[in-house]
Amino acid sequence: MINKIFVDKLPRWVVVVVMLSMAPPAAAQRGGVRGGTGDGTQDFFQGSCVYRVAVKSKVEDMSDKDIHKVLGIGDLLTVTIKNGNYKLSTEFADTYILKDDRKEYIKFRKIDTVFYLDFDSDTDRVTGVVRSNSIFTIGGYACKGITIETSKVAREYRYSTTIHTNPEDDRYDMLGQAELYATEKGGGLKLWIRTDYPYAVEVDSCIRLERRRVSDAVFRLPDLPISALFGARRIFFPRFPGGDSAWKAFVGSVVNPRLAGRYIKIPKGEKEAWQTAILEFAVAEDGTVSGVRVVNPNEVDPRLAEEAIRVMKMSPRWVPATFYGETVKWTCQQGIEFDAGR
Repeated sequence: MINKIFVDKLPRWVVVVVMLSMAPPAAAQRGGVRGGTGDGTQDFFQGSCVYRVAVKSKVEDMSDKDIHKVLGIGDLLTVTIKNGNYKLSTEFADTYILKDDRKEYIKFRKIDTVFYLDFDSDTDRVTGVVRSNSIFTIGGYACKGITIETSKVAREYRYSTTIHTNPEDDRYDMLGQAELYATEKGGGLKLWIRTDYPYAVEVDSCIRLERRRVSDAVFRLPDLPISALFGARRIFFPRFPGGDSAWKAFVGSVVNPRLAGRYIKIPKGEKEAWQTAILEFAVAEDGTVSGVRVVNPNEVDPRLAEEAIRVMKMSPRWVPATFYGETVKWTCQQGIEFDAGR
């Protein structure tokens, strides 16, 4: 449940590092039901809300399934609510938003650590708020809309005009602009949320509300080490088994050593010259390599480019990328250098 941002023209592995420095979108799904008690007082909701989650990748070589893993969210999201505390549960993680701690805690399924973010750690700048008085009907509820735009993402909400949480519960929570939303719409329950990232679109649609008593134990953190989310190593990109030295040994064992001398011209007065073919390729969840291509064909002789592709296709399986313990198909780059004159 981590916010992401795509930066144009950067390699994808750099892009994700930048994306993961953002605060999580968990606040986007918070909400509750407020009803009347019959005596004019407010009866704030206690219970759960279930959302159906759909994601659509905007990146050609990343599937919707991969985006689910990168976002850390499954096909269903269950939000449990009591007295300003929230627990968000998906296939890949549990997220706890604890009002008194002023923190958001994340437990990924395959990592035995609980990570946290302070409520004031989201510094994303709000660039616009678009309000709508149009009426939408979702699940039998009349809803209005609001869109909150930031320098990184845009979130469109459709919220019930009669269903709310106590806006005071989110007054200190800046993650995902929760405080701004609560102030704008009085904590209205979000029945539909569309988050538009530059690399994907996520839509969360509420399919079930259940009013019930919730035990305080639901919000008890797992008995595991606790660490700050920022700075903790949670993402590993594809790598050749054995590291750089093993990669160099592999290339040296299969590359044709005579090609550099044939196709690289050594400038007059120099003793050595070289060309480097930069290869882009996908590493699947099982480590197999596919889709190999040269990204700098104007900087390398075509016959050396062909040899570089041949070498990469002979590569053993790589160690695949993992996001929060989940393996993910990922595109990366690797250079093969041809030296003449040595």
